[in-house]
Amino acid sequence: MVKPVGFDQKIMLHHLDFTANEARKLSRKEMYEALDYFLRSDIQGAKSRKNAITMLMKIWYLVDEEFISLRDKALEAFPSLTKEERLLAHWGMTILAYPFFKDLVQELGKLFRLQDEVPSSAIGRKMKALYGDRRRVEVATSAVLTSIKTWGIVDLLKSRSYKPSSKIPIASTDLHLFITEVILRATDVTAMPIDLLHNHALFFPFSFDISATELRASDQFQLNRQGIDLLIVELSS
Repeated sequence: MVKPVGFDQKIMLHHLDFTANEARKLSRKEMYEALDYFLRSDIQGAKSRKNAITMLMKIWYLVDEEFISLRDKALEAFPSLTKEERLLAHWGMTILAYPFFKDLVQELGKLFRLQDEVPSSAIGRKMKALYGDRRRVEVATSAVLTSIKTWGIVDLLKSRSYKPSSKIPIASTDLHLFITEVILRATDVTAMPIDLLHNHALFFPFSFDISATELRASDQFQLNRQGIDLLIVELSS
């Protein structure tokens, strides 16, 4: 069975910002119309604009039912977030919306643990191994890499290799809870040691320290201790 790709063109941060801001106020029909008008200055072609609208809607508006509560909390907080915090929110929601995006950034995060630079060809080979050796996979790989480059997540070197930009510090408790839920839902696990959250490959662009106190104070999670010093977090529902 061929795995779906979906992420097929570059998405810009100000497009994501607009979508998140308007999603709280507009109906589905109004969202499509507002996005079509807003994107015209950046995307001239009707087909490309339609593709971008589909992607933006999937990330912030037409989310899977299991992510609606998480999305709604993020949208409620969105106007008060800093630029860096908004980027984190977009990152998390894109991971949940597009498994291809999730798999690529997770592979990139794993490779950055081992080396300072990652050749684009290495990522291309990995994604073809996961999704098949087809043109659509090449296009999607380029689309993700180009997007996260424009977001300031990675830099492209003359050698056609990527290196990570400086890590973005995230101190907000609410966003620590957001990160935790995204990781648990995106990796489709029921529980995870807290220590594995801190340097998880999915969130390689960010630095954060999620404490047991934060998680324990939230009704979203349950904490269980295994052995002497292994603390496990799981979703409450």
